Amino acid sequence: MVTPDDPGRGPGADKRARRCPVSPPAGATAIGLRPWRRPSGRRLAAAVAAVLLGLAAVVAPRLLAGPHPTPVYVALVTSHSGAGAVRGEEITRGIEFQLERINRDSGVSGHPVRLLKYDDGADPQVARRTAHRIVRDDRVALVIGNTTSPTALQAAPVYDAAGVPFITPTATADGITGSRWCFRTTYTNTYQASFIAAYAHHVLNARSATVLYATDAYGTSLKEGFRRSFSRVGRVHGLVALDNQDTGRRAQQLRRVLETVRADPDDGPVVLAMDHDLALTTLTHLRAHGVRAEAIGGDALSNAQFASALARSAQERSQRQSMTDRFYAASPQLADSLTGEGLEWVGAYRDRYGDVPSWKAMAAKTAIDLAVESLRRAGVHHPHVTAIKRTAVRDALASVDSPARAIRGWNKPVFFDHTRSMHRHVIIGRVQDGDIVSAPVQLTGYDQTDDIDVDEELATGRAIRFEDQVLARQQIVHTGVNVNQVTSLKTHEQTFKADFFLWLRYSGDDAAADVEFPALADQKFKLPKPARESTVNGITYRLYQIATTFSASLDFHDFPFDQQHLRITVQNRVLPSSRVIYVVDEPVLKQDRTTALQSGQDVALSIDGLPNWTVDDLHQYTDTVGSTARLGDPDLARSENGIHRAQYVADVTVARDVGPFLVKNLLPLLLSAAITYATLFFPRDPRYTSTRISLEATAMLSAAVLLTNVTGSLPDIGYSVALEWAYYAFMFLVGTCVFISLAGAWLVERDSVRSWNRLAHASRIYYPVFCLAVLLVYVVHFG
Repeated sequence: MVTPDDPGRGPGADKRARRCPVSPPAGATAIGLRPWRRPSGRRLAAAVAAVLLGLAAVVAPRLLAGPHPTPVYVALVTSHSGAGAVRGEEITRGIEFQLERINRDSGVSGHPVRLLKYDDGADPQVARRTAHRIVRDDRVALVIGNTTSPTALQAAPVYDAAGVPFITPTATADGITGSRWCFRTTYTNTYQASFIAAYAHHVLNARSATVLYATDAYGTSLKEGFRRSFSRVGRVHGLVALDNQDTGRRAQQLRRVLETVRADPDDGPVVLAMDHDLALTTLTHLRAHGVRAEAIGGDALSNAQFASALARSAQERSQRQSMTDRFYAASPQLADSLTGEGLEWVGAYRDRYGDVPSWKAMAAKTAIDLAVESLRRAGVHHPHVTAIKRTAVRDALASVDSPARAIRGWNKPVFFDHTRSMHRHVIIGRVQDGDIVSAPVQLTGYDQTDDIDVDEELATGRAIRFEDQVLARQQIVHTGVNVNQVTSLKTHEQTFKADFFLWLRYSGDDAAADVEFPALADQKFKLPKPARESTVNGITYRLYQIATTFSASLDFHDFPFDQQHLRITVQNRVLPSSRVIYVVDEPVLKQDRTTALQSGQDVALSIDGLPNWTVDDLHQYTDTVGSTARLGDPDLARSENGIHRAQYVADVTVARDVGPFLVKNLLPLLLSAAITYATLFFPRDPRYTSTRISLEATAMLSAAVLLTNVTGSLPDIGYSVALEWAYYAFMFLVGTCVFISLAGAWLVERDSVRSWNRLAHASRIYYPVFCLAVLLVYVVHFG
């Protein structure tokens, strides 16, 4: 009989008895192990929440980014057809390639920049009609283009009248930037003509010159600039006009050219103030009739297309040499004279398009950089612009008028001069292997940051005064490094061994080849005798094979996901950078990554001789290093302003083999993490509390020991590396587990079963979510 006093019976007792036929031992329900139960809705929800939290960590950044920002528009007008198609393609590539980088780097304050492309066909009338179409489009905030002087001269007044900012990257006729709305990222014809005149007189020792010019805007302005400048130091023997439209009288014109050039008693240089096709016809005619005088062209002839056509114009080897050996061309920029950042851009461009970019592509890159910076400063964030915004863009461009307001360039700050043209020096190029490279001697402008005493340099003839400028004679050394193997990278000592060939090719003083290696770790090393040496037509070639140990400045912030730069640096021992500069030889510029990483001794082998590392790339570039001797004393003369040395750098990029490293060094940590996580599933029995805390404390101490072992190969550095933060995160996680264990013991003592269960569930979710968050941070940051 069941009585009301029986506490074990009552409504539902039979169901409970069927569910648990054997009574649990005393205390088992309160503090002991409980029988397995189907997951409750709360547990299922917690598991789902953990999964959703992990997904949110990946998806949230994209969702928080919001809708796609509105674009801003720049019009691009080039010659995709007609005689200027090649130039138009070069400019388009330069702008599009740089614009991809700009848009990846947030564009204009987060707004992508889009191009509206137009083709002027190298026709001045088409250029003018196209300009009228563009100014009526309220999407256009700024125009880049009209890549020849005749087309730019027709279009510029239209943009000026409509109040639309306009940048031409390559048109050099002086009158283009006569209006306040027009700018250019190259120099004027007058400016380059004065440099050509200075080079002809002071480097080529010319006392007279003959100017052959086309009757278009480009030819006439270049002719006038040269005539005016050269007449102050020499004699302009003859001026011959060639009408590039009147091909019917071409034979008669060429006869007159030949007669004029031959009549020069001093056999002075021939200045070709004309574009590509007419210059090729004229120079070929002169060479075919035995004229061997130097020929100098303007920027229009400073390109690989003209150099290749010049070499192809003669069939015999001797004729081909005579066609190219005595030809010079002025250029705003040549790839071989760029520094590290510029050569990185050149290398990436070459990998994309298969060719080294011309100066036109590089000028176009500068144009889009200036355009984007002016849009940013003017606050243009909308696809439809007003006249007020266009004025703000124009004012932003005009404000880039001094070094203090310049934008960052590859070699020097970029800014406009008083003519709204780019403030840059002329580089004189010569033909080599079908391309234009820096000539052996340059005239480089003097400014307040250079390391020369003006009076002393003028007195010794190492610098010349021309018009209102002082130009220093600078010896150009074409340089290259062919690495055989890189070995023995010792991170603790920060040294590595390299075996490589070094070659120098130059004209003039042998002091240019007096080089040293400022990063040598082997202080007993001496430069060996050349393995090969020759002098042909005044050009000296020296080849060295070098094998020694170098110091490396290693950066371990990203350890063990780090990439290191092992730099082989060559520096002149006696001459300052105003006297000599080392430029990248043309074959090095053209070689791809695969070729660069082949051993110089055996192309079937790689230069990679490093265990646990992989050689990723090899970049070579020119650089300058300087120090001051003034020590802050303003009373010292300018002659004691310090020494700047030209350097040549071969930068080998190596990356650590992360996979084996992580398996070897993180596996113990992962096992420790698994054991620590298992402690969160211990039961509520207070007897387990000390075990939990002991295991967690042991895990923390083990992590500290492992970290010491892992970073033991590193030198004494004053910062935390990437892997240390992972260990710190694990120690923090284990520390929170200790507090969770203590809090759980406190809840057990107070018989707070529900609170203990909540804490246990939360900790079992918190632990993997924390680990997942740390993992995602590393994946996002290190790929």
